[in-house]
Parts: sequence; structure tokens; C-alpha cells
Amino acid sequence: MSAEITRLNYADLQNPLFVHPSDGPSSLGIEEKLTGAGNYRSWRRNLEIALSTKRKLGFVHRTIAKPVDDSIKQEQWETCNNLVISWLINAVSDSISKSILYILSANEIWNHLARRFNISNGSRQYKLSKDVCALKQSNCPVGEYYTRMRGIWED
Repeated sequence: MSAEITRLNYADLQNPLFVHPSDGPSSLGIEEKLTGAGNYRSWRRNLEIALSTKRKLGFVHRTIAKPVDDSIKQEQWETCNNLVISWLINAVSDSISKSILYILSANEIWNHLARRFNISNGSRQYKLSKDVCALKQSNCPVGEYYTRMRGIWED
């Protein structure tokens, strides 16, 4: 009895419904968990980059639609959506994870967190002005000071 070996081609690997064998709930590798409005923007950017490398960014941006005419692809979509949900849950603090646990799509979670933690423009202007005024080099190296200043400026 010969074993049949399934070979993946490049198109399979490019398919956003493809789940690599090493992908699991803790395989996204986000170091900084979302803790609140203070780190939301950097957290969001890190997640977008990580999800993009896994070809799953479309699940949070809702550009990968759930197939309606193919039950196998529907199941693949559900699997990927749940994988992205698990990555989101693992990338937030425990208290935030409890508030998103029962949301059924990655896109809904993404939008919920955006509404909850995205600072309005008026508040952001005040916060940025306050951050710029409070920024001091003190004894830190010029490179570190520049990095902090650049982060505030880009925000």
C-alpha cells in the first residue's frame, strides 16, 4: 500500500484560507498585548503586520468574504476566522479578552476594539501636545530620545 503525498503548490500557499501546520492559537508572536487606549495604535499596527504575513489581514478588514456556495470553503473560512479570533484574544490583556470572547467574527472584534480604544481627533491632539511638552532627553542617549520623539510625532 503506497502512501499518497499531498503536494502544495504556490497558489495553495497564497490562498488566505490555507492554514499552515505550524499555525495555532499562540503562533502569531505579538510581544505587546493591548492594554488600553495608550498602546492601541502601536498594537493595531503590529497586528496588521503580523496578520499580513500570515495572509489573514482580510479577516479583520472584511475583505475575505465567507463563501456562500461551497460548504468546504465555508468550513475553511470558519477555521481561519476562528484562528484569527484566537490570535486577537491572545494579543490582548485578560480583561479585554473577556469582553471580546463571544464576538463571532474577527472583523467584529477588530471594529469593537477600534471603537473602544481609538482616541477621537480632539483628544488625540490634546494628548500629543501634552506628550510633546513632557518629552525630555534627560540622561537617555540621543538615539533613544529621537525614537521616542519620532513615535510621538508619527502618532
